[in-house]
Amino acid sequence: MATPSTPNLIPAWITQGADRLGMDELRRRAEFFHGFFLLEMDGMVTPALLARHEQYFPDVGRLDAANAAAALSVRTYGMSEGAQSRNGAASVEDCPCGGTGVVDLEDPDPDMSFALYCPVHEAATLSHIRAGAR
Repeated sequence: MATPSTPNLIPAWITQGADRLGMDELRRRAEFFHGFFLLEMDGMVTPALLARHEQYFPDVGRLDAANAAAALSVRTYGMSEGAQSRNGAASVEDCPCGGTGVVDLEDPDPDMSFALYCPVHEAATLSHIRAGAR
């Protein structure tokens, strides 16, 4: 698959930001963004995670535009094998599950307890299930 020249595909402010952050930081933020998205879909975003998200991505318009540009480039040009192997990686600092894969929920009734599997730490959740813990 031929790759178009970067200036023709991506607005200059995206490439400028990527150059400024560097690939390691860009990937770290992408993993955080995906992890935040997964937690947001399940209603598990904590105030600390929301604050970190707003710190990393203070301009919602730019974030939406960059996300749309990334989606369009993947749809149009596909992904390299390396990008495919990283696709879907998620990570957040101070995850509500603490890395265990299970988020305990408080209930007003002390005799009741509830838990949800963490969408970010799927591997921990799967090992939890395989071990027979429920």
